[in-house]
Amino acid sequence: MSKDMHPGRVFAFIILLAIMITMSYVISGQLFKFGAMVFSAFTTGEGAESAMQAGELMQKLTPVHNGLAVIVAIVMTICVVQRFLRTKNEMRGAFLKRMFLYEALIVGVVVVLFPFFWMLCTSFKPSGQELVISKTNPFDIVPSEPTLDNFRRVLKTDAASVAAGALDPIENKKNFGTYFLNSLLVATTAAFLVTLFASMGAYVFSKKELPYKQQMFMLLLATMMIPGMMFMVPQFFMVCKMGLFGTKWAMFLPHLASVFGIFMLKQFMDTIPDSLIEAAQIDGASEWQVFRVVIVPLALPIILTLFLLTFLFHWSNFLWQLIVTNFENPLSITLPVGLALFRGQYTSELGLIMSASCFSIVPIAVLFLFAQRYFIEGMTQGAVKE
Repeated sequence: MSKDMHPGRVFAFIILLAIMITMSYVISGQLFKFGAMVFSAFTTGEGAESAMQAGELMQKLTPVHNGLAVIVAIVMTICVVQRFLRTKNEMRGAFLKRMFLYEALIVGVVVVLFPFFWMLCTSFKPSGQELVISKTNPFDIVPSEPTLDNFRRVLKTDAASVAAGALDPIENKKNFGTYFLNSLLVATTAAFLVTLFASMGAYVFSKKELPYKQQMFMLLLATMMIPGMMFMVPQFFMVCKMGLFGTKWAMFLPHLASVFGIFMLKQFMDTIPDSLIEAAQIDGASEWQVFRVVIVPLALPIILTLFLLTFLFHWSNFLWQLIVTNFENPLSITLPVGLALFRGQYTSELGLIMSASCFSIVPIAVLFLFAQRYFIEGMTQGAVKE
């Protein structure tokens, strides 16, 4: 050991390195085993015998994913040790702090993503084994005999569902694919209309002069203090009187007026200089052109933020959609209501619920993945006024 090396820092580095090796081996091992599980499940057929065949295939792949996990741990160890040795002695304290920070962040990421990983693993477990824990390693949640039966039953592509659907076309439409498309249509339409109406209302409250404008705006804000439950009964009677019960219109029509959306967009539009609007009007722009060409592009981050929040609300709006759903019409059943159908009075088919939940998070994940820059920008820009 070099005389320049501080013994305390070396000891701390060894401890942090051991933690890093353990985490990299365990995490990569579970991920590689999950990949082997998916491969085994897709290469086998349907039924209990196919699950056993997938388990035998996973046993054959065990040396492969264990070896890959060891390789990842070794590569990580070599890279970190080389980086530590190349770091100057006076900078090694900062290196150890950064290493500890990265490990703490990894632990945080694991804690946040573990429920999703457990959901994915549970969706591949055979019926009746969803809560079975491995006796050899309680932390190993990847099933040893994976199957795609839960996904087939959810999408009604298994043999029993196909036979039942051939006899009853209505029953054939009662599948998760129909519920998914219904929710996608309802959430997208509602998010678009809410964003459109809220942006136009916010533009008026922000940039136009109206009699008692401030008082009307404060009155609108006061309605946000009224619990939403108080609106459900009158909204339900209105939907029934209009003949919309059991239709997709009933899912979102009563929620198109968003006071929160108007408030959020107005706060952002207040930061847009009035000189831009005046310049557009001097150039001969109409009111609609000013709104479409000047206001909307500048307020696009906050508009997309409202779109995402509204989409998320209607995508998971279980109670209202349950109230206005006609269960005799499969085209009126949305995804949150469809998920509840997997729960019985005394038992719940956990495997079906988890496999259906895997599909339900896809649109939300895709939206936030591609629009996260606008979402963060929209939530922060309007908070600061110059």
